[in-house]
Amino acid sequence: MDVRALIEEFNAAWSRGDPAAMSGCLAEDVSYCPNAWDGPAGTVRGRAAVVAVLAGQTGAGEGPALGAVWAADDRAVCEWAWPPAEDGTVLRGLDVYRVRDGRIVAKDVFGKITS
Repeated sequence: MDVRALIEEFNAAWSRGDPAAMSGCLAEDVSYCPNAWDGPAGTVRGRAAVVAVLAGQTGAGEGPALGAVWAADDRAVCEWAWPPAEDGTVLRGLDVYRVRDGRIVAKDVFGKITS
């Protein structure tokens, strides 16, 4: 199993707004914990629910630039950064993945705003 290739495939599907391709990369019992700005982060569980949330993040407009993917064993990390805001700050962070049997079983998002 090539964990890095799986995450790159998932990222490409997310970037082009392809829910079916995203779904194919996810385990049925996947969990997704997005970054939280206004309180504790909530966790979304299950392929259909996670795909619905992720599909709502794609589409028209400028999204984050996805960076390199690093992988070892069943873990992977991908860095990302949004374009600078009007005040010059940049939202950047990491997605941390866990993979089992060739599918993503967890995606945790960690971000921060930098100047």
